[in-house]
Amino acid sequence: MMKKIFFTLLLTALSAVLFSCSKTPVIRSTESDADKIYQEGLFYLEKGDLTNAENRFMKVISDFSYSKYEPFATVALGKTYYKKEEYMSAITVFETFLKRHPNHESAPEALLYKAHSYLAQKPSDFFILPNPAERDISVVETAVVLYRDYLEKYPEDKNREEGEKKLEEAELILIEKDLRVAEFYAKKKKCAGVFLRLQHIESNFKVTTDKNRQRIDELNKKCPPKSKEEYFKIEKEEEKKETEDEETGDENDK
Repeated sequence: MMKKIFFTLLLTALSAVLFSCSKTPVIRSTESDADKIYQEGLFYLEKGDLTNAENRFMKVISDFSYSKYEPFATVALGKTYYKKEEYMSAITVFETFLKRHPNHESAPEALLYKAHSYLAQKPSDFFILPNPAERDISVVETAVVLYRDYLEKYPEDKNREEGEKKLEEAELILIEKDLRVAEFYAKKKKCAGVFLRLQHIESNFKVTTDKNRQRIDELNKKCPPKSKEEYFKIEKEEEKKETEDEETGDENDK
């Protein structure tokens, strides 16, 4: 009976310890208080406890501003805001970091997450609304610039593959906008507009999906490639003819 009670108490104690360890960071072999607090912040960030993570990183930044951990804590704070979906706060933090520490080892990650923070603000209903081409997607355009900058500056970075995938995602949104506008012009038989949109795609993006290649082929069939000047000349002549027809109709009505 005593053995059974002892065994039950032991299991209870172990369970309590394990539960406690899952909630509270255990930091060993730290070099300083700044290191300890920074490591605690990383623990909370990984666990999704973003409030405690933010508090730890802010403490490192404010109380240990001249330590080697301050730059790391700043980037981690930006990532915390990103996970909290406070994207403008994240962007501000990353911009501040990149100005102060442009050559720091965490600079690639800061630039990558700055791009992520812009892309995350894209209209969620972009592909659903009737006129997505009219949606404000300037944040996506900014994200594309930042992803390209990241890939050019840090071609050997460990997160390069992630950057390439996110760049493709952002570019697909911009390609979609151009294609929908081109298709609208094609229905109106405004081939100059189609030409300009397809030229913009060719000059700025890499078309990566078969569906988009097919759409471009269809547009080229409806508006066979000509020079911009030729298309505008044709449209000008058509507009002139329409105006003359309208004036003739008005004269007949009289």
